[in-house]
Amino acid sequence: MGKKRMDYSLLLVTFMIVAFGLLMVYSSSYYYAMDKFNDSMYFFRPELRWIIFGSIAMLVASKVNYKFYKKIAIPLFIINVILLAYVLKAPKIKDVNRWIVFNGLSFQPAEITKASTVFLFAYLIEKNYKYINKASVVLTYLAIIAINGFLIMEEPNMSTAIIVVGISAVMIFVGGLHWRYVILLSGIGVAGGWALVQSADYRLKRYTAFLDPFADPDDTGFQVVQSLYALGSGGVHGVGLGMSTQNKLYIPEPQNDMILATIGEEFGFIGLVILMVLFLILIYRCAKIAINAPDKFSMFLGVGFTAQIALQVIMNFAVVTSSMPVTGVSLPFVSYGGTSISILLASIGVMLNISKHCITRTNSGE
Repeated sequence: MGKKRMDYSLLLVTFMIVAFGLLMVYSSSYYYAMDKFNDSMYFFRPELRWIIFGSIAMLVASKVNYKFYKKIAIPLFIINVILLAYVLKAPKIKDVNRWIVFNGLSFQPAEITKASTVFLFAYLIEKNYKYINKASVVLTYLAIIAINGFLIMEEPNMSTAIIVVGISAVMIFVGGLHWRYVILLSGIGVAGGWALVQSADYRLKRYTAFLDPFADPDDTGFQVVQSLYALGSGGVHGVGLGMSTQNKLYIPEPQNDMILATIGEEFGFIGLVILMVLFLILIYRCAKIAINAPDKFSMFLGVGFTAQIALQVIMNFAVVTSSMPVTGVSLPFVSYGGTSISILLASIGVMLNISKHCITRTNSGE
């Protein structure tokens, strides 16, 4: 077999997407940043700093043996729960309780929850692998999901709650959960999701706007309509880098969840296809690492991080193309957001470390 090396294909495609994302953060935000803050680099500079920080975290994580995360899985979950509870008492930013500000830096505990959920469930599923269908084990998993989901929903942040629940569900399903539980829990999830949609007026408006965004293009359907205009304007080849019209004070905060609309307008359908191919390669490399992982714990780490990236990519593309109701799901490695990109890069570092221990090598060309 020879000396095992980390998956350089995963490293390369990650940095390709990150570099493109940084370019698009500037292209989508410079006009908005000049208008609001009189500084075209207002969003670019902090994003670059977070990418550098995340790259260092990725390097460190790639050197740390993945088995270390068994030791910190439960303590990290407890700390994260404390942070999720604390953020609910922190001063509101943009009318929500999602950020903790410390020495001028802000971070979102809910983003950390995604990683802590992967570590915790990888540890628990490996530990209880033979008993995963025992009622007590299933109830334990449900309790963890409920705690995470409740605290995140209180922020409120339904999109992140969906991602966290989705990661947990995929990991438990791959762990061998019986179909009767899958069907039962899926039914409960759908019913609970619909109840949550109806429990808040703004969520219900988003759902009705999704059914026909052009019925109210100046209010509830505004964001989706502007996104569709951007995609339509881009056509096949796009209007060119920096030439987007819709991100010029039409799409709200275009560097965030709707950044894909700017990509579609400036690079067209071809650009979107290329970006999707890059994401598919990234997801494939992560999935291959999970399949070839040396033990169950590393396999479930791989499954969890693969599920997180795949779910966010699918949901973001669906929102921007009006294939699902609008919800604040960022595009991994591309959308503006310091906590998100640094945690994602650190997660890729964990995957790179696992790849060095895989049963069959997963580096480029093998």
